Amino acid sequence: MKRLVLALLLASSGCYWSSPPSTPHRSVRFDVGATPDLGKPQIPALAGNRLVVLGRFDTTAGNPIGGLYDRKDYEVSALQRTYFFKDGAVEIFEHVSDGLRASGLPVLKDYAGRAEPALVEPAVRAQAPMLVSATVTALQHDQIRDKKESVDVEVGLLEVALLVRDVNGKVALSKTYRVEGRYPYDGLTDMLKLLGWKLAEKLTADPAFIAAVGATKKGG
Repeated sequence: MKRLVLALLLASSGCYWSSPPSTPHRSVRFDVGATPDLGKPQIPALAGNRLVVLGRFDTTAGNPIGGLYDRKDYEVSALQRTYFFKDGAVEIFEHVSDGLRASGLPVLKDYAGRAEPALVEPAVRAQAPMLVSATVTALQHDQIRDKKESVDVEVGLLEVALLVRDVNGKVALSKTYRVEGRYPYDGLTDMLKLLGWKLAEKLTADPAFIAAVGATKKGG
């Protein structure tokens, strides 16, 4: 009798497992047809001798991410199709660092100090570096069926609130960057790497960021 009462209560409560959500918590529902292609990263060459200290990224992004939520023929619950990256923000940080270095910028990674001006070591402070810190505010990676083309595509979203300061704490740039797009599903592409490099591409193409870190476009 108690089990029957409990079952009736759950059925009337509108619990999410009896009516699965259309997307994971805090996720964006993508319109695949309106989502632009991510494409391959194109990192411009920069000229700059000023050291850039890139702090390990923080995150306020929601989890879980992913999940084939647009599929109706689940063999298992939709929630079992979701996943999360335990260190997603750190992975993004590593890939952005690689992308910035590919542009020619001298980048030093700060894992412990997170590019806080007061925590910069004397030997580094003496080089008058620019300090870049960032917080991942959105991170999403979905695999979605493009019904028009009858293929699966991967869709990625990365939003980062970025701050550039000098060693005295003076703010040179405070700006939010967003990377969003689709990529053909091939089972091989590392979406976090692609998103990180696309963010690096956006940073190194932005005149405001280039000026903030004391660099210039190479050859111009």
